[in-house]
Parts: sequence; C-alpha cells; structure tokens
Amino acid sequence: MKRTVQLSLGMCFAMLVLALVSPHLASPKLVLRFLPEDVCEAGKNHPVPSFPKRLLCHFLLVMAALYVVRAYKDISDDIRREKLSFFDAYKRLLAFIMIEKVFDIVCLDQILCMSTKYYQHCYPETKDCAGWKNRAWNNKNQAVRLVLYPVLCAVQAYLMTGGERT
Repeated sequence: MKRTVQLSLGMCFAMLVLALVSPHLASPKLVLRFLPEDVCEAGKNHPVPSFPKRLLCHFLLVMAALYVVRAYKDISDDIRREKLSFFDAYKRLLAFIMIEKVFDIVCLDQILCMSTKYYQHCYPETKDCAGWKNRAWNNKNQAVRLVLYPVLCAVQAYLMTGGERT
C-alpha cells in the first residue's frame, strides 16, 4: 500500500506542476475550460502563447499521462504479483484514485483556483468574474466522480482478482 500512496502522490505532484505552468504555456481554451463558465468566457480572448510554449505544455501533458498509465500498471502488477484478494485489491485501487481526487478538490479547486487568485493573476481579464466567488462551481462534476470511482475500482478489482476472497 505504501507504493500505491507514493504513486498517487506522484500523480498529485504532476497535476500541481501542470496546473501551475499551463497558464503560461497553454492556450487559454485548454486551461480555462476547467474553470467556472463566466471565467472561461471572460478569458477566451487572452493572448495565446507562442507555438514553442504550447508544444512544451503538450509535451508535459503527455509525460503526465504516461506517468499515470505507468503508475496504474505498477499497481495492477503489484495486485497480481501479491495475489491480493478482491477486497485488498479494491482498497489499493480506491486509495490510488481517492488520494488524487481529494488533492484535486482541496488543493487545486479550492486552494489554487479559489483562494490564491493564481489564475486571476495569469488571466487579469477574469478578475471581476462572479465565478471566482462560487466555491461550489465544480461540485456536480466532482460528486459524479466520487460516486463512480468506487464502482469502477470494484469492477477493476474483480477483473484483476476474479472476485477471490482469500
């Protein structure tokens, strides 16, 4: 389980780096689509970074995606190698994804987006948007994921273990 937590924290770090550098490297359409609607609308005319910067951002996105795939493969291999029961495999998969989800909700959505005004600094044309004051802007999407992830983890654990209860 220690390795699972380490891999999940690595994924959180990659997400944090992307969240911090993407406003400077990516097209505003890519960054702002994750923010409240009025913020996205207000920032849509923000200048697009140069092609080399956008290319670097896409490279970083690909590297982060490869890390996630590799981390998931490591966890899957560990589950099979250790011949974990369904419940133990489920716990491991759920821990991996829920650490990331809690980090996403607390650190990225609530602290970085809503409290620090980091994105308002990067996109000054969005400073007066009401979306910055609405902490519940992403609740529906996050709630859906929080309900779906345990179900998906159960399906994955079943497929990896055959439902064995050792």
